[in-house]
Amino acid sequence: MYTNKDRKLYHALLDLKLGFPISIKLKDGSYILICSSEGVNNENLIWMNNITNSSLSIIINRERMKYLTEKDFEEDLCLISFSENLTADICNMISSLKKDKCFSIMEKAIVSFEKRQEVLNIIDLMKTDHIVPSIVIGNINTIEIEKNKNFFKLKNLSVLDHKELDGRFSKTNELNIISRTDLPILMCKQTEIVSFRSVNEKKEFFALIFKKGDSQDTPLVRIHSQCITGDLLDSLKCDCGSQLKTALKMMSSKGGIILYMPEEGRNIGFLNKIRTYEYQFHGLDTIEANHALGFHSDQRDYISASKILKTLGINTINLLTNNPNKKFSLEKEGIKINKTVQLKVFVSDEAKNYMNTKKIKSGHNL
Repeated sequence: MYTNKDRKLYHALLDLKLGFPISIKLKDGSYILICSSEGVNNENLIWMNNITNSSLSIIINRERMKYLTEKDFEEDLCLISFSENLTADICNMISSLKKDKCFSIMEKAIVSFEKRQEVLNIIDLMKTDHIVPSIVIGNINTIEIEKNKNFFKLKNLSVLDHKELDGRFSKTNELNIISRTDLPILMCKQTEIVSFRSVNEKKEFFALIFKKGDSQDTPLVRIHSQCITGDLLDSLKCDCGSQLKTALKMMSSKGGIILYMPEEGRNIGFLNKIRTYEYQFHGLDTIEANHALGFHSDQRDYISASKILKTLGINTINLLTNNPNKKFSLEKEGIKINKTVQLKVFVSDEAKNYMNTKKIKSGHNL
């Protein structure tokens, strides 16, 4: 069920995505002020400076710091400060630009480490909403808060309590069928589409059901992560479009179900995926490019996919995939995998490095 806690978290994430600051009440009773590094502007930085009792700093995670410095760090979060005031350009550089553009500014950086759990929690939460995991941070002057009980209301600030960041969103992850109707497509006229909305994740999904073969048979299922560049534009950089077309062709004759999941770029979001393309054109592979922006190698968990299948009354499937992690993740969520069917597709010359990375680093069966 959608809770008041979820509502507050969504509002806070929306503010961060739009470049507005928010406040977090820490476990010790003090308050911090944060803003997304990629979204902040100079006007908001001046405003933040005026209500904090410390210089503003930038926080990035270990993966991003390793990319910028080519050094390993044990700590999860790095705190970057400067003797001069921050500007929006500096924040944007450190949070998302290539390291050659950050070299001169990083030479001036004073690096320490951030260990507060609340800060780690909000940065992890930002990843789930496809926000680059980097923030501008300062401590709010508690004297000002004590003077004025309406401090946050007057400043028009969203405030999260540390308890609201514990456990993130509600665990129920409700998923509702919104509509269900026939949808004849070019490859198969006997097709049904079922649309779903996730209450807790603000996401929309659909299942395409091919009404072929014996309905009592174990269905062939393809869980396909959205790829606008591959599915729609026939990009040669990946095999996503080829996988989708092959799955459509197979199921149009044999039957099956395609779950279409809004998980662009292994769930880092479309804009961030395009950012990683720039990194890839300069020598990084897909996993290294994700890390360079501070994201995980793969941010999908297949929980929603398993819930869709269960909502459709399906608990046992034949899984059409080359990715063993899909099998393990679905089994963890209670879906029985009768067998795995390999998906063989055309691979362009431009996608060979991408495919090698999937095979060597992600263990795909290619």
